[in-house]
Parts: sequence; structure tokens; C-alpha cells
Amino acid sequence: MAKNHKLRAVIRHEYTTIVKQPSFWISLIFVPLLMAAIVLINVLTEESKNVDPTKEKVTVALVDESNLIDSNIAASYNLQVKAASNIPALKQQVKNGELDGLIIYSKDLQQSGKYQMYSDNTDKDNGAVVSQIGTTLLQQSLLAPLDDDVAVLAVSGGQGDMQSYKNGKPAREFNEYVVPGAFLILFYVVLIFSVSYALTSVSEEKENRSIEMVLSYVKPRTLIRGKLFGIILVTLTQIAIIALMAIAGLLVARAFGNELSLPFDFNQLSIVPFEILIGLGFLIVGFIFYVALMAMIGAIFPSSKEAAGFSTVFFVLPAVPFWGIDAILNQPHGAFTQILTYFPLTSPTTVLLRNAAGNLTPVEGLVSLVVLIVATVLTVLLTAKAFRLGTLEYSERIKISSLFK
Repeated sequence: MAKNHKLRAVIRHEYTTIVKQPSFWISLIFVPLLMAAIVLINVLTEESKNVDPTKEKVTVALVDESNLIDSNIAASYNLQVKAASNIPALKQQVKNGELDGLIIYSKDLQQSGKYQMYSDNTDKDNGAVVSQIGTTLLQQSLLAPLDDDVAVLAVSGGQGDMQSYKNGKPAREFNEYVVPGAFLILFYVVLIFSVSYALTSVSEEKENRSIEMVLSYVKPRTLIRGKLFGIILVTLTQIAIIALMAIAGLLVARAFGNELSLPFDFNQLSIVPFEILIGLGFLIVGFIFYVALMAMIGAIFPSSKEAAGFSTVFFVLPAVPFWGIDAILNQPHGAFTQILTYFPLTSPTTVLLRNAAGNLTPVEGLVSLVVLIVATVLTVLLTAKAFRLGTLEYSERIKISSLFK
């Protein structure tokens, strides 16, 4: 009972210490808000480009030497149709601001596909409107002789049903990537936002010598378990808050009339039990492995600055599979892919990537998971020993060899 009470105390202390830090909330809230702002700016920018030329009050002259423009369609845009002989004077009127724009379809339009446009942007961006009129007028004129259904098909290009093959087997479709791919994304989010807390927590406690007092209250294994569970709770808190922010953003967008939708249909998602089990296994075990590894690095070095500098390489290694993604996707049985699949520092990312791509065999996935579990258990044991040695050597770095004695 006392042991469980101490474990709960460590978990509570670890969780409250992290969530009370201003940096926790700044990174948790500011980053998603920044991403949302970028998306919003892109949406507003796209909307501003989609102007309706029939509703814009502009004076635009038209010179058609190509004889491809339908006069009725040109009239619907309130264009001033002029003869080619007036081109010099019309250009001067645009320069003087007497005309908002001028469109000239030359004789060789059908061969060259090029035409000229001029606009006066002194008071407002007439260029966007003139450009839209020029493109739309030409398209509608060329499609006018066609039947309505044929015209729609010509513009849309139809909807082709593609069936792809890879190595003689049907290639994966987008909906088959979603579920296993979600584990890869979630692992990387957890790796970036949460794992570093273990490093800073341990290194700062060692630097201010509070770890000695903590270890007099609990055993090293209880301490590392408490820190692990505390960081897991922090991670779940982050995921919950980000999910709530996403839902709130979706509701706000819909309140303003923007119908946002996901790029996939939940009813068509491919659910493969093996892919889900492998995804969950590497997500959980990989997270524990990296938390324990960061805690061990924090206990080894005498200062948080040194620990942070040394740990950089362990944040780079999980990204190595993305640098060799072509080999991983197209040469799953090659030496490069196999090494990354079984090496604990790269196996979570590699296996989750191959799991999403569909080129991971059950044997490879299970063997790699067993290797990662063994590495995780060993890392946890070494971390507990590093805690004990860390209380004896505050000013010097603990030698790696001493952890195995």
C-alpha cells in the first residue's frame, strides 16, 4: 500500500510540475493556433482569388481578332467590343486610368494559345478581374457550340477509376493508409511534444540536487515508473486539448458557413487487426523506450544543457527512415530497410511507416516489436541505475560503462 502511495505521489508531482509550466501551455496552444491561422489565411486568400467577373463593376474593352469569342457571352460581361485599329488608343486609355482593362485575342490564338491583357491597378486590383474575364470568356465561347453534358464533361475531365498494381498485386488506396498512418503521425507528435519532458525533468532535478531527496523517499524503479506514468498523463492531456481545439475550430468554421470535410470516408476505412496491433504496440512501447532513454540521459549528465545537447542525436535518429523513404517503400527486403526495422532507435518510425505502406510481414513486425521490448526493459533498468549513480556524481558525467557493471 505504501509503495502504491509513493508511486501515486511521484505521478502527481511529475504531472503537476509539467502542466504548471508556462512553456507547456504556450507550445500546446500557440502551435495549433499558428497552424490554424496559416490555414485561415490560405482559405481567405483562395476565396479572394475566386472573383465573379459578372458581378464586378469594371470597364473592360475587348478586341477579338481570333473570331473565337461568342458575342452573346461577351455581352453578358458588359464588355466594350472594339476594332483592332483602336488597340493603341485603348492601351493608352488603360494607362491613363480611363479603362479598367483591355483584352486582346489575337489572330493566332488557336495556334499559340496566347492572348494579351492590360489592367489599371491604381485604385484596386483590376488585374485579377480582367484575368478571370479573359479566361472564362474564352472557355465559355469554345464550349458554347457543344451540348451541355459534353461541355461539362470537357471541363471536369470526368472521373477516372484507377486500378494500380505493385509487384503484381493491387496497390493500396488512400483509405487503406489512414488507420496505420494515424499511428505514425501520433507517434511523431508524442515524440516531439512529450518525450523531452523526461529529459528536462530528470536533468533539472539532478542539477538542483533535489533528486537525492526524492530517491531517499522512493526507490529508483518507482521513481522512473512514476515519471513514465506522469508523462503519459501529460501526453493524454495534450491529445485531449488538441482534439477539443480541433472540434471547436470545426464548429466555428461551420458557424461561418464553411463546410469543412475530411479527405476520407469513415465507412470506407480499411480495418486490418494486425496493422492496428502493430501500430498500438510500437506506439506504446516506442514511447516508453524514448521516455526511459531521455530520463537516462538526464541522469547521466551533470547539467540540463549538456543533456539537451547530447540528446539531439536521439531525436534525429527517428527521422532517418524519412530520409530513406524511397528505399523503405520500394525495397522492403533490402539491407538498409532491414537494419532500420530491427534497430531500436529507428524501428518505431520504420515499422510504422512500413505498416502504413503495407509491405511489413507479420514475422518482421513481431520480431522487431520483441527486440524493442527487450531494449525498453534494458533501458528502464539502466535508467534506474543511472538515478542511483547520479546521486553520487553531481559534477561529472556518469560513464556509460559503469551502468553495465
